[in-house]
Amino acid sequence: MDVRRLALWEGRYATYMSNDIFSAIIEDQGDVVLELTSRALSGARINALVLPYFRGTGAGVMSDPNGEWWQSRQTLYQAGGAYFSFPSTSMDMITSSGTYWSVRRYGTEEGHGGVWRYSEMKSREAGNRYHIGKVDMLLPGHPVLYTAIRIENTGDSPIEGAASWHSMISYPAIETGTMIQSNARYYTAYAMASRESGIGRFKPGVIFDELKHAPLIRGGNADAGYVPSPTGTYDYLIGKASEKDAVSWIAVNNPRSQLMFFMLTPRRSESEEDYFFPNVDLAENYLGRMDAPWALFDGACPQVMAVTCGFNSGPKGTRNFSLAPGEHKVIYIANGFQCYDNPRIGLGYYSTEFTDSGVVFKRTKSWAMIPIDHRFKAIREQSARVFSSSAD
Repeated sequence: MDVRRLALWEGRYATYMSNDIFSAIIEDQGDVVLELTSRALSGARINALVLPYFRGTGAGVMSDPNGEWWQSRQTLYQAGGAYFSFPSTSMDMITSSGTYWSVRRYGTEEGHGGVWRYSEMKSREAGNRYHIGKVDMLLPGHPVLYTAIRIENTGDSPIEGAASWHSMISYPAIETGTMIQSNARYYTAYAMASRESGIGRFKPGVIFDELKHAPLIRGGNADAGYVPSPTGTYDYLIGKASEKDAVSWIAVNNPRSQLMFFMLTPRRSESEEDYFFPNVDLAENYLGRMDAPWALFDGACPQVMAVTCGFNSGPKGTRNFSLAPGEHKVIYIANGFQCYDNPRIGLGYYSTEFTDSGVVFKRTKSWAMIPIDHRFKAIREQSARVFSSSAD
């Protein structure tokens, strides 16, 4: 197990965390996860996350010599990777993923043998006072980054916003033939926002039960859970989280490289301070974003192909997350990534089962397993200690 600080680009720093099979790099700027790395069967170390070609490396967009190229969209300066966003996804205000965080402490944890880090940010926006603390943790033998996020309203009036977690993945973690699944109850596609330029494949506003039955704009259905060859389309899908399951999850299975990306968040607990994301979302950008900086200029050739997986508190533009003065909520997320040595799972799996050892993907008599603490026991214990001591 290892945890240490890194100097990246000028004025930009990060924390490196690793065990024998998995590593993560989390940057201070935006507290964005830059890498979730495992080793493929062929031996290469592979990062599940993508960092777009236009991602900035300076201290910030305002001081960057090419700052105008980002068209005043500060959050795109930190685009890519995996990140938490609050209080809004709009581009005209400070968000947790678009500002600097401070790493307060990091070290090892004796109870489970893990390594952890604690970081925090404070809102600089007048009239919207809040505090966010974040604990990230790795456990021995688990190819998983566990995260706990505590949001507190430190002001005198209620805070309303939208909370979300997104993980942006691309080649080599995904490629043509990759399969996407989740346990959402049903899905719908949303039209592109006014700031976005591209062509959609799926018909907005129509509810469908499974990703493989997504209705097309031109008629008929297509499998939204299958990554096609580049279609030149961009679609944003949102699914209603299952209320009967203990967790919400998304799995991305690359059969060619036998790689599995898996993310989950709790749906129930005995703690009243826990917040549960009501929605699962997917952004499928198959070279379909033609607005800058996804293209070199508005209307140019798209430069980025990626699938963004996530959980949110509501569709874009909504403000469904609220905190009364003095109230706080805690959110838990796990992002896992590993290879599996079972070609039959590459044909697809019929069931997903949670056991004491982790999550098992089954296809008749074949199976693959990701060791994961899906009850979030270790991160709950560690984050409770850290949050409590940080409040003193």
